[in-house]
Amino acid sequence: MEVVKEDYFEPCCRWKKGKDSDSIDIDLDGFEIKDVKVRLTAAKKHRYEITITAECPKLLRKKIEIPDDYYNLEQIRAFFLNGNLNLQLPKKDAKLEISMPKLEIKETLQEFTHDLENKIDSAVEYLASKGNIAAVAVMLMASGLFAYKYYTECYGF
Repeated sequence: MEVVKEDYFEPCCRWKKGKDSDSIDIDLDGFEIKDVKVRLTAAKKHRYEITITAECPKLLRKKIEIPDDYYNLEQIRAFFLNGNLNLQLPKKDAKLEISMPKLEIKETLQEFTHDLENKIDSAVEYLASKGNIAAVAVMLMASGLFAYKYYTECYGF
């Protein structure tokens, strides 16, 4: 099969500068994690290249050059979630901090969910006592959608 230049996809990339690390967010809507490959290779003297490739449903070839004296190459990480590829580029002078954000999010989410349940129960009881059944149904549907949205964002489904 001959690949035509029009078959290639150029993703939207956002480079965010930080104090201890930089990050690159790349929109890859329509791609799945099994389709995406990320490689780090030597490009030129004192330069490295991050190559991102994917072949389903579109073709993607993205190359990003980075200096080896600015970033800690051994600690570069790639995360793929909900069609977004995030590359973390720790700086050489930065102190490495180890954290577990998912656990913190989970604890915060559990506290928030418990508080939200109490508020929803109160609102539903009030609306039901006033005979506004349609508003009760809307509240229950909205709370379910709200919970689903946060569950999928936290756990990556």
